[in-house]
Amino acid sequence: MGTFLNLDDLEPFASIEVTKALAMIEDAEAMALLAAPCIAAEGFAYGSAVKAILRGAVLRWHEAGSGALQAQTAGPFGQTLDTRQERRGMFWPSEITALQGLCADAQGGVYSVSLAGPAVEPDTGVVLS
Repeated sequence: MGTFLNLDDLEPFASIEVTKALAMIEDAEAMALLAAPCIAAEGFAYGSAVKAILRGAVLRWHEAGSGALQAQTAGPFGQTLDTRQERRGMFWPSEITALQGLCADAQGGVYSVSLAGPAVEPDTGVVLS
C-alpha cells in the first residue's frame, strides 16, 4: 500500500515503531478503500484530503488505550476518572462521510433514476427517449 500515507507523514506527530506504523498505514488504507473505493481510481484529485483523514485515524489509533483509570475515595464519597480511549473502529462516521463525499465530487454528484419506467407515447406505445 502506502498510496496516500507514508512514515514521513506521521513523524512530526508521533514516534511509532516502523513495523507498527507500516501495518497501521496498510490497515487504514484498506479500510478507506472499503468505505470509498473511488480513491484508488487513476487520477483521483483529492489525495491530500485522503491523507489528512488517514493520518488523523492512524494517530488516534496509536493513542488509543493510553490514559489511566483513577479512583479516589474520601469517607463515604468516591470519584472515578477514566481517561482511557477505546478503539471502536478505524474511522469516525464523519470521516467515512468525508471519504464518501470525495467520491461523490469525483463522480459528478447527484443523479436520479425513474421508478415509473420509460416514457411511452400514449397513442402508439412507442418509447420516448
